[in-house]
Amino acid sequence: MGASLPRGKEKPMRTFDLSAKLHQRARRVIPGASQTNSKRVPASLVGRYPVFLVRGSGAHVWDVDGNEYIDYIMALGPIVLGYRYPAVERAIAERLREGLLFGLPHPLEVEAAEALVEAVPCAEMVRFLKSGAEATSAAARIARAFTGREVILSHGYHGWHDNWTALRNDGGVPRCLEERVFSFPYNDLAALERLFAQHEGQVAAVIMIPTQVEKPQEGYLQGVKELCRRHGALLIFDEIVTGFRMALGGAQEFFGVVPDLAAFAKGMANGMPLAAVVGKREVMALAENLLITTTYGGEILSLAALVASLEEYRQKPVHTYLWEQGQRLVEGLEAAAREHGIPFRCLGYPLMAQPDLQGETPEQTERLWDILLTGLAQRGVLIRRGGLMFITYSHTPQDIERTMEAFEAVFREMKRGV
Repeated sequence: MGASLPRGKEKPMRTFDLSAKLHQRARRVIPGASQTNSKRVPASLVGRYPVFLVRGSGAHVWDVDGNEYIDYIMALGPIVLGYRYPAVERAIAERLREGLLFGLPHPLEVEAAEALVEAVPCAEMVRFLKSGAEATSAAARIARAFTGREVILSHGYHGWHDNWTALRNDGGVPRCLEERVFSFPYNDLAALERLFAQHEGQVAAVIMIPTQVEKPQEGYLQGVKELCRRHGALLIFDEIVTGFRMALGGAQEFFGVVPDLAAFAKGMANGMPLAAVVGKREVMALAENLLITTTYGGEILSLAALVASLEEYRQKPVHTYLWEQGQRLVEGLEAAAREHGIPFRCLGYPLMAQPDLQGETPEQTERLWDILLTGLAQRGVLIRRGGLMFITYSHTPQDIERTMEAFEAVFREMKRGV
């Protein structure tokens, strides 16, 4: 692929005409022109940045105009091994000949559940679903049923369901739910304890993203667990992003803090649509009698992808590689930014770092991001503003090197004031 050069140099400018035309069509029939809010391309970038992708292989993707990119968006996180990863693709192809879905359970449901129980510290029982929002909402329902309480204390984004959007009610959510879920700040045990005191004897669970960009202070996650125990509440980890990425068993394995329940999606099946709520047997057993059900939970292609993905995670140094290549990339990007005096840094963890670019004014910040996104796209590197840069097992050292070269070239343009 190689990095493209600026206008007037060796390589011609990339064009995005088909993306722009398709975007116009999409706006007429799809609210926001995308099924996923985070995949929406700002109108200011249409025509200068890809809007529609059509193919992926390894760590590379191609847009409708035929342009190739080293991808760091990675479907917003589900791709951990890489696009069309051979072992996962083989597992899907083999099962495809048998069918997709049946009127009774398939043996793969048992095999996949056992694989999760083996991999995840808190998992003793499993219920498969199809989206992260379903998994977190199922965890909330199970926790309420187990404790006989209704209030949930929440940190982070857990999906679009009413349970969670009641915190930022932007319409369509019954206001009565606003009295059943309350948010708390990260790394502040005192604030969480005050919420417990305000809702004494009413809190069913604390649900939280264990980490993403902000890192937990020493003893923080254990402190949250101890508060839950003291007040008779369950602890739920939302591992939609951290699961199978930070470690095989997710953030709970990485930090050594085991919750009562956990929600997984994204990386568990390397892009196939699959989610799960898992947890301790005494808690999860209640799900047998609760209305937590879905027609597609036993869809076998996704379950086959899960089993194959977990086998790859166990047999190969996937997570070591993610951390090493991520660290190399982060160090290279921040060194280039310092060299050119660009206000850029990488927040969080190197295998899923969040690029941060701040100008002196909001207008300058917008301009800098515009230059960065369009400049990288011209050089064959794809990131998004406000999102994480996901490293996969398929990002080669050459991909990392080309990415650093592309960033360095754009930083040089910024320094010149382009």
